[in-house]
Amino acid sequence: MRLIVHMGFHKTASTHLQALMNGNCEAMAARGIWYEHHRFAAHHDIANPLLVGDAGPFAAMLANAAAAGCHTVILSSENLEALPFNPGVAELIETTAAAGGADTIEWHAAIREPGAYFASIHSQLSWHTYADALHMFSEVMKKGVLFLPEPHHGEGATPYWFFCFDYQPFLESFAAPGRRLFVHDYADRDPYPGWRLMRRLGVFDVLVEQPEEWGFNHRLTQERAAKFFRERLREAAGDRATWHMVRKAVSEHLAANLAAVPAYAEAVGARYGASYRAALERFGRWDEDQGEARAA
Repeated sequence: MRLIVHMGFHKTASTHLQALMNGNCEAMAARGIWYEHHRFAAHHDIANPLLVGDAGPFAAMLANAAAAGCHTVILSSENLEALPFNPGVAELIETTAAAGGADTIEWHAAIREPGAYFASIHSQLSWHTYADALHMFSEVMKKGVLFLPEPHHGEGATPYWFFCFDYQPFLESFAAPGRRLFVHDYADRDPYPGWRLMRRLGVFDVLVEQPEEWGFNHRLTQERAAKFFRERLREAAGDRATWHMVRKAVSEHLAANLAAVPAYAEAVGARYGASYRAALERFGRWDEDQGEARAA
């Protein structure tokens, strides 16, 4: 059995690809490719336990694929962007996959221009927490990565997120143990980002059921991001009296936060643009005949 680990990354049209596979999973299974159906399309409920050392749901998915007689199984969650930063999770996937009958693993990541990635992540985080653009900028410029612990709480919540900006060294380190890493360019989006993976798997022609609008997860407008950020801060304030005390300051800070994003994004793009291009050169050169990614 072959395992395909699609680890995102965030904001690279992962939701669209997941919705596409989820909606056509029966046709894919008829070709021997198992995509575990889920009402939310992505496999976050399998990936999140892996992030904290629990391989149970992943092992169950492998067993389902084997029972269905499939030769390939796909695990897809952008929460797995943590893999280059938490080696133990990749090792857990490898040992669990081997025990479940997988003898080959491919790791697939999609990346995008770092400045655009910064701006899109900032907006997206408004669904879950309050993201301060200056703090994000400081962390990303110092470390090449943004770490966010406990972005949201509750049963089944994501334990942490990693967002990668300095792609080349982190991906190089991840691939170093001999992992087969394929890197897709978000800009290679005709007909949709990640299409080369679908062609590689031989299911390009059966993906006829198109995602609903939610499956595109478009970047939020600044107005909507502001609305959600304000809601997150209102939740943090808790009671009405506290909110009344800070409401004016919140509005002023939020306006400055949103206004600063383009400048920070431009600087992030300038800092890590070369790393983005180097990662694509190293892991993203596709052989059109064989569908293989070639090392530079």
